[in-house]
Amino acid sequence: MSNLLFDYHLHSRHSPDGSMEMDTILKRAQELGLAEICITDHIEVDNSFGDEWESNSEIVTALLADLNRMQEMSDGYVKKGVELAFPDNDPGTVEDMIKLINPKDFDYAIVSLHQYNGESTFSENYFDERDLATGAANYIRWINDRIRIFPLEYFDSVGHIDFTVKGPHGYDDPTLSLSFFEEELRELFRYLIDNGKTIEVNTSAYRALPGNKVHGLDWLTLFAQMGGEYVTIGSDAHQEKHIGYRLDDALNLIREAGIPYVASFNERVAKMHKLR
Repeated sequence: MSNLLFDYHLHSRHSPDGSMEMDTILKRAQELGLAEICITDHIEVDNSFGDEWESNSEIVTALLADLNRMQEMSDGYVKKGVELAFPDNDPGTVEDMIKLINPKDFDYAIVSLHQYNGESTFSENYFDERDLATGAANYIRWINDRIRIFPLEYFDSVGHIDFTVKGPHGYDDPTLSLSFFEEELRELFRYLIDNGKTIEVNTSAYRALPGNKVHGLDWLTLFAQMGGEYVTIGSDAHQEKHIGYRLDDALNLIREAGIPYVASFNERVAKMHKLR
């Protein structure tokens, strides 16, 4: 396949912070000539960010009904995805997440972390006593603390490992460097690679960087050197204007890092697409 523009991180109105209809997402993706899309709305079992974030069975049922409709009408162009948040026990737990969804209902699942023990990288005081490097390392440390209690069959990739750049850090240029969090990333990458999982290259972080900068070449190179053979890519779009955002830049970065494949998914099975 010559077109490798897979947008595998998109949010519709089924996410508490989303507003797009799935039909709108499909139309715009096709206009942009994207190869395939995966809609990955939030499923959370905590209400740390408000009651509307605490998913229930009715929300999951409605989400799946809409995803099934879109997949059928698009002849498989739309894949059924989900972004599962690490529970922060307020009040939800991993056990509550497991009871709420069946991972076999989806083609692809991201697990991501937005808060830990009541603290978020988006909180006003996260960077009060942390510089950018410490904040980034701390965030990956949080993931390492949680990921081993999250069932492997429930996720395919870890989302937005550079999430901290989107917080209230106060930096004009929040470009992250591997030197900020190499030890933490080595631990995470080893766990993921050994268990057949991967990371996503999430282009939403590029919107926080000045000019047309990207970051991540150094840690993606490390991922390749440690045996990582594939990644996924996604825009993390919550608005129509961000669908497909700079996916070509992400592919160039992945290729330069020496990662040989970008993946799409069907029924939780990865399909490898060679980067040339």
